[in-house]
Amino acid sequence: MTQKRPLFREVNERIRQVKFSFGPESRGNEILLCECGRPDCDVRLEVPPDVYDVVRSEGHRYIVAPGHEEPEAEEVVAGAPTYVVVAMRPEPA
Repeated sequence: MTQKRPLFREVNERIRQVKFSFGPESRGNEILLCECGRPDCDVRLEVPPDVYDVVRSEGHRYIVAPGHEEPEAEEVVAGAPTYVVVAMRPEPA
């Protein structure tokens, strides 16, 4: 279920690159794709750029829509009304 996460993370990075190419006036909140593991998810999230920068700096963290958390595989580490930041739990040895 988590195989689409890297793809959607890459898509979100590309969205940000295009947005930044339009200049500083376009640098408000990000409209990004949910990075959950649901194959049918197409939810868009409004996220402050600094929050997404922190999420991106931690390779095991993802930004998902509220209610798209996977409690058995993730821990909620932050959130707001429009998004939740989750950290992947280590795989059992």
